[in-house]
Amino acid sequence: MKNVLDASVVSCQQSDSHAWLKVGRARLAARLWPDIRKGTKVRISIRPEDVVLCDGHPGRTSARNVLPGHVRSVAFVREGAELALDVGFPLTALLTRRGVKELGLRRGSAVYALVKATAVVPEMPLQVKIRVALQGANGLIDVSRMDLLRAVEREGSLSKGAKRMGITYRTAWAWAREINRSWGTPLLDRAHGGKGGGGTTLTVEGRAALREAAAIETRHG
Repeated sequence: MKNVLDASVVSCQQSDSHAWLKVGRARLAARLWPDIRKGTKVRISIRPEDVVLCDGHPGRTSARNVLPGHVRSVAFVREGAELALDVGFPLTALLTRRGVKELGLRRGSAVYALVKATAVVPEMPLQVKIRVALQGANGLIDVSRMDLLRAVEREGSLSKGAKRMGITYRTAWAWAREINRSWGTPLLDRAHGGKGGGGTTLTVEGRAALREAAAIETRHG
């Protein structure tokens, strides 16, 4: 769980290594990150465990953000206590139960929330690609060996699959033996006869394993 907030960049202070962001009715100091620009809209996050609460103004502190507010609710959870705050914007803090008791915090309590500038981080959109490896009876078939299986399936032979991947036939043959050894039963096997005299191709089990891996990558890609 974390606080995810919409903000706008008010200023970037290169000399102080931080930026000022407007969030709701308040301002937040945040450490500079690449491509941050004044006037841009950003989404930021703050971990609840990075929020420190005081029942009075803490005085001089290294935390750039000292936010006055009040407690909106207290919920006791397995990790301790989650406090929903209003500090000019909604903010959740995670404290120990003892901390809540010692500060006498309850709904309506006045507090100061302290947040270091380094705890304010941008939410960067990521393009994540899932690659599936297979765990066999005797070991792991990693993504490079999976690529060899796909290349053999696509090209119809181990030699053509090796050429497609840019590896030598000797390397491909060593990988094929490793794949079969790791899986416990052959995923690649020699096919005899036919045009060209046969060669090493995928077994029925090998094709089934690739289909299952492809289905997982599609679901989570």
